[in-house]
Amino acid sequence: MELQDIRFTGQRLIEAYGNKGFRLSDGRLEGSILILPTGVVSFAADQAEDFNADLFAPILKPQNNIEILLLGTGLKQHFPSGELRKLFIEKNIALEVMDTGAACRTFNVLVSEDRRVAAALIAI
Repeated sequence: MELQDIRFTGQRLIEAYGNKGFRLSDGRLEGSILILPTGVVSFAADQAEDFNADLFAPILKPQNNIEILLLGTGLKQHFPSGELRKLFIEKNIALEVMDTGAACRTFNVLVSEDRRVAAALIAI
């Protein structure tokens, strides 16, 4: 069987996570990150208790046209407040909450499907 390389023309892929950072297809980043279709920025959350609407402002910008946000909450799954979940419902963005490892793996699958996905990932 012949295997072919898969090339992704859009978003970066997550190649590894751990040691308080992430390795993306274009390099290693330390700390928690927010991956958008337009780029990667620092995410000022070290634990789920840090979540507030201001942290997610870049995702909610209409020009980003996000359909799904994967929220990686560290080593364990922690759901954000009802108020925050309601904000995403109002903006028609599906919020999928899972541990950071699962969020990284799911992100790569959704990128391969050419979905408009963002990821907010707490470093582990």
